[in-house]
Amino acid sequence: MKNYTKANAEIGARIQEIRMKRNMTQEVLAEKAGICNAQQMSNIERGLAGLSVPRLKDVCKVLNIEADYILFGNTGKGAETVLHKYIEKMTPEQVNNLVELVKVYSKTCGIEIL
Repeated sequence: MKNYTKANAEIGARIQEIRMKRNMTQEVLAEKAGICNAQQMSNIERGLAGLSVPRLKDVCKVLNIEADYILFGNTGKGAETVLHKYIEKMTPEQVNNLVELVKVYSKTCGIEIL
């Protein structure tokens, strides 16, 4: 039985967002995460069905995203930001240079982390 809930819709929307950023179809995600089929994945993304904890873990693993983001929208490790797309293409030296630039800029803004 399909029961829409706001919480399921929010979770589903975040799953869909990350799935699309990964250029993955509902069918592929469903298959890799052990979900019945693409229709069930569609129901999850639309908030008409929820996920068990083991299925949530599988979805997070396949999408390479933290459950905290899927469940609550909290960005942290694994969450994608605008900078993420640039950073992932940088060499370690370039990343270090970027960190130094951020430190200097942050200091001018009155933000300093010791």
